[in-house]
Amino acid sequence: MTTIAYHHSTQIICVDSLTTTSQSIVTDEAQKCQRVYNGFVFATGNCTEIYHLLSNWKKNCFEAINCTFFFINKRDEVFYGEIRYGKRFLEPLQMNWAIGSGANWAIAAMDFGKSAMEAVQYACKRDKSSGGTVHSFSLKNTSKWLPFCAAPQHIKLMPDANVV
Repeated sequence: MTTIAYHHSTQIICVDSLTTTSQSIVTDEAQKCQRVYNGFVFATGNCTEIYHLLSNWKKNCFEAINCTFFFINKRDEVFYGEIRYGKRFLEPLQMNWAIGSGANWAIAAMDFGKSAMEAVQYACKRDKSSGGTVHSFSLKNTSKWLPFCAAPQHIKLMPDANVV
């Protein structure tokens, strides 16, 4: 899956870059920041479900998918989000938090005073589905994110791809 950590006091989001199937590494250079019409999304879960999330973001109507994400709106406010009952639900984040398969490791690291970068690096050491380069995104300068955040129309998947 992945590890995405948000450190509230520093306003930093960090994310690993590993993408895997149930048995193999697909790449350790994945870009996990995605642009949407009203902000940015950092999502965890199956790649086809993330594609569905991004493709249907604007109309807010989803199939039964299992996907959690961080959403950063145009005012640089951070939200924890999930899909339930075919709709997107958002909760403002006012604390350190992490999502993905390495979330527990990252949250524990931040509880012990580690930065978002250190938290994701630690999760990558313990979680078999997190790894690769750790990317850092500062909410104080979202304009620098654009080269690292793909627009949804650039996401291409092979038919029946089951990447998690």
